[in-house]
Amino acid sequence: MRSKRTVLVVLLAWIVVLFAAGVVWRVVHPEARQQSSPAAKLASRQDGYYLCLHRPRLGEAQMRLLITRRLPHDVAAAALRGCREGQGR
Repeated sequence: MRSKRTVLVVLLAWIVVLFAAGVVWRVVHPEARQQSSPAAKLASRQDGYYLCLHRPRLGEAQMRLLITRRLPHDVAAAALRGCREGQGR
């Protein structure tokens, strides 16, 4: 019969291997981030709305560039939707 120490060492080694595999997977797949929450999407939409509210008419590419530059950490699709709403489109 195996000792408890051997079983614990094997279990610990397995946990370390799984942790390392998770780190490697995240490095290889940076685009596979967690889905943003509804609260984050709403906040991004509001940020995009107020960013574009009092600006002259912007084209689609100009909106995308503005959002990328001014709201880099927001959900881009939600911020773009809010910007369109702020522009009255």
